[in-house]
Amino acid sequence: MNYHDIIKGSILSEKSYSISEGYKSYTLKVSLRASKDQVRDVLKKAFDVDVVSINTLIKRGKVVKKARNRKGAPIMVKKANFKKAFVTLKDGQEIPFTAIVPNQDNIEEQNETKEQGK
Repeated sequence: MNYHDIIKGSILSEKSYSISEGYKSYTLKVSLRASKDQVRDVLKKAFDVDVVSINTLIKRGKVVKKARNRKGAPIMVKKANFKKAFVTLKDGQEIPFTAIVPNQDNIEEQNETKEQGK
């Protein structure tokens, strides 16, 4: 599998930030089908870091009121499930958060095409 097929991005919240400082652990959003071994291998190849431990959980999607139909009633929509991986690295190693942004090349290409179209 490709790097972007397994690692979808990083989760940046207050809780994940405090975990990263306290336990030297990173919170990543990964594919639902990715195993711990696949995540470990991808991180080793992409960032050349040694992974000490990986804990995963599947976050179930919430049911939310999304929009209103023509009669005025709200429509209930279920958000997609996603998988979190809490990755702990060896002492002295780190992953830059900017390197984990999903499909950064595609975002830059879209910006360039918008500028060319103006």
